[in-house]
Amino acid sequence: MEPRGSVGTVLAEARRRCAMTIEQVAETTRVPIRYLAAIEAERFDVIPGVIYLKGFVKAFARAVGLCERWAMDAINAALSERRRATA
Repeated sequence: MEPRGSVGTVLAEARRRCAMTIEQVAETTRVPIRYLAAIEAERFDVIPGVIYLKGFVKAFARAVGLCERWAMDAINAALSERRRATA
């Protein structure tokens, strides 16, 4: 079963279910806290480039026990939606 909801919300909920703080996820993934917080808030513009964003989301998903493939599909869909909204 795939998670439902936006990528940031699902990652934040999974982190809380794992009883992890954002600091613990940062330590595990080596992704800076400010970028993890931006992902949870879906402030993707804060992250310096799409390649970094995708890598950070994948690492975040792995750290909280979510499917990496789902995470990539979800972030690609979110980015496509944003591009359509600004076009």
